[in-house]
Order: sequence, then structure tokens, then C-alpha cells
Amino acid sequence: MSEEAETPKKMFVVIIDDFSDAEALNRRLSVRQMHLAESANRRKRGAQVSGGAILDSHEGGKMIGSALIMRADSEEQVMELLMSDPYTVGKAWNMDTVRIYPYVEASI
Repeated sequence: MSEEAETPKKMFVVIIDDFSDAEALNRRLSVRQMHLAESANRRKRGAQVSGGAILDSHEGGKMIGSALIMRADSEEQVMELLMSDPYTVGKAWNMDTVRIYPYVEASI
């Protein structure tokens, strides 16, 4: 019998606003490559399905937060993953604004 790790079955949509002070975007940009590397690692492990920036508008293009689809066994496990993310550690994400919702992907 195979000893492969089982991918968690529960999915969650996560919405997180960035801080809104004058230096927030600079903090985000300063840790962005580390955040993207961590996101890629989570994806390889099956913990992150997708993610991207929330923009102020398509015209302006300023990043003001993030939306992610995560796989985990619980909301608490999602929070653990988010708390170690470079955007949290680097004070880009305002974790007081995090919203985590149960999610199911449609078969289309």
C-alpha cells in the first residue's frame, strides 16, 4: 500500500486586505518574490490551488489585497499557513481583515 500524503479535501476561499497606510504597497513589493515562492511551495504540496492580487481597479492596477483558494483540513490550518506567509510577516497583509469561507469548486 502506498504511503503518499493525502491532499486535504476541504477547500476555502481567502480574502485579505493589505494595510492601507502610505508604505503598505512598498512593504508588499519588498517581500513579493518571497511570497510568490511560498505560494508555489504551497501549491506543490496541494495546500494552495490558486491566488492573486485584488486591485483597486483594472485601470489603476494597484494591489490592495489578495484572494486565494486553499486546501486544508480546517480554517485553523489555513490561518497557520497564512500567518507564516511573507506578506503577513512583512506587514503587507492586514490580518485583522482576513475572511475565510468554505468553498466547493463547480464541475463545469
